[in-house]
Amino acid sequence: MKILAFNASPRKEGGTTDIVVDRFIEGAVEAGAEVDKHYVVDLDINGCLGCFGCWWESPGRCVQRDDMDWILPGINESDVLLLGTPIYGRNVTSYLARLTERTFPNNVPEMYIKEGRTHHPGRTRKVPSVVLAATCGFPDLVNFDIVRRLYPSALHILLPASQILLDDEGREYLSGFIDSVRLAGYKVARGEEVAGPLREKLVMNYPDEIKRLIVDRHNEYNAAADRKRQ
Repeated sequence: MKILAFNASPRKEGGTTDIVVDRFIEGAVEAGAEVDKHYVVDLDINGCLGCFGCWWESPGRCVQRDDMDWILPGINESDVLLLGTPIYGRNVTSYLARLTERTFPNNVPEMYIKEGRTHHPGRTRKVPSVVLAATCGFPDLVNFDIVRRLYPSALHILLPASQILLDDEGREYLSGFIDSVRLAGYKVARGEEVAGPLREKLVMNYPDEIKRLIVDRHNEYNAAADRKRQ
């Protein structure tokens, strides 16, 4: 089992997205998976030029030369594509968007309609399954609406108010979530389905009283920061 992982947080190992991604990887490695992990911010990935050269000039090959030269083959050879991103402005980071748009060469120009939706056929026979690990600062799941629509078929690991992972009380509260992420990595690496209660546990849904506590503590932290700045 080959897993190719990309953390698209600019905070890299200093962010909460990396904590979630690493717990999934820990479970996968325990199950025997081969994992190759990268921080997108460290990679040389240019934005798509919209030139369609990968369709009609050099089919399947982008006209630009950068790290996508090895990333695209790596995606095509992997069994699982693990994507990590914090939510910025209710969307994925620009780093993940840039990587994703450059996978355009994996499609061919023809179109077809399936179940009322129009698609391009894939250029490769092997398509990895996708695991999406997303974090955000607000405690509400509505903040993941866009990313859920961007990756509708992915296994979603969603952690709102992920900043509480950075204190002891928060880590204790989220211990069940973190254990579930690790177990999901283990099961995915073994080719097992992640369904039912486990799949539900991968999406953290706070009760109202916990949301209020998170908001109050954030506002206290903000007020203290304001006083220190003055």
